[in-house]
Amino acid sequence: MDYQPQPQFVESARSARCTADCSRCPTFPASFRRIGEAAYCRFTRMLLKAGESVGFPADGKSYLLFLLSGSFCFEVPGEDPRVIPSKRCVCPGCNTCFRITARDEEGVVVVLSLLHRTQTCEWTVFGGSPHSDISVSADALPALALHPLLEEQIEFLFRERELADCEYYHEQKAAELFMLLRIFYTLPELAYFFQTMVGPRDNFRLFVCANYEKVRSVAELASLAGMSLSAFKRRFAAQFNDSVYHWMMERKAERILADIRDGASNTKMLMNKYEFRYYTQFSRFCKNYLHATPARLIADVRSSYGAGDAAKVSRRETAEIP
Repeated sequence: MDYQPQPQFVESARSARCTADCSRCPTFPASFRRIGEAAYCRFTRMLLKAGESVGFPADGKSYLLFLLSGSFCFEVPGEDPRVIPSKRCVCPGCNTCFRITARDEEGVVVVLSLLHRTQTCEWTVFGGSPHSDISVSADALPALALHPLLEEQIEFLFRERELADCEYYHEQKAAELFMLLRIFYTLPELAYFFQTMVGPRDNFRLFVCANYEKVRSVAELASLAGMSLSAFKRRFAAQFNDSVYHWMMERKAERILADIRDGASNTKMLMNKYEFRYYTQFSRFCKNYLHATPARLIADVRSSYGAGDAAKVSRRETAEIP
């Protein structure tokens, strides 16, 4: 019998970079835009006819699947195929290839894709280690009944098509989704559902993401982790594919730019917050990592509100230079 290649999962299109100025966005304020600002997340809606299947590769991402209608057969390597009915949410093993096949006339599934490096933090979801006092039954394909209000929120995602390519929209909705999961399900249910995403293998990455803002140097972060500096650097390079110093400086630059976009326009305040003693040092840092001086960054953010405002900001920044 001739082998017929099966289609592979393809995410819906996304703009490479949103060009809109969101510094004063009334729809998605800073408190929502800043949630998971370094995260990659994407919702995709799929409609499959009976017998149609889609494969998900082991590409380092985590996938949450919400079966809105129809039942599906899940095939995970090394496991017996399982049939999951409609109105279920499924959390397959992280970085594991699997395939879903529709069994009914029409099946609708919404997929949330998450980068492995931004997996749900166990301290965020559980408020403490989920394994300390909660018994979790091992399952390669954890599934929970889909709460009606959660289903309503997921179906609403795709009603406003003009927002489909807005990265902030997907980030906000992903943040809302995790908050709703925390509200609608018990701790044992969450521990069971997210068991493949909060295992010990992720603790180093989660530790770094949770603590890098609390320290002033790489050596201090390594000490906080209880590791030698050389061992910490090797572990970090293997996990993040980058040097610790460069990664921390990029995160610092992202926070500075986010503050400016959220309305910060006082250079001295920014210097004090991010511990720059001299303006020349601060300016050099911004040029190296953000490709512009602080005054230029502030003026660019304000430029969309009129040349007069931009000129005022530029003059004020010049006056503030020590």
